[in-house]
Amino acid sequence: MNLKILQWLLAHREVLAQVLEAVKGFDKSLPPLEMWAIVDRVARIVIPVLTKEDIRAMWEYDRAEAEEVTAFALGSEYQALGLDWSFIVTVLVPILRLVLAALETVVDD
Repeated sequence: MNLKILQWLLAHREVLAQVLEAVKGFDKSLPPLEMWAIVDRVARIVIPVLTKEDIRAMWEYDRAEAEEVTAFALGSEYQALGLDWSFIVTVLVPILRLVLAALETVVDD
């Protein structure tokens, strides 16, 4: 789980709302092309808002171990907003990681 992604989404709640709308209907049984269409919709929402620093921080943090206390606090914040924590962690974060992986390869060092 990438806590930096979760923190970034909370700091950009309008983006969070748009991304959640974009991933509605996501199901692992969808054909790959339909899954990729969802990833594309998410990318088109987040890329204009991401800075190079955001991308680097989220990508580098993904390689580090997360702190449990921070994870619990973020989970509580998402639940207080009435959002499905499990869906966010199992669907939304992996989709954003795909976007970050693509962007990480083109961000200048």
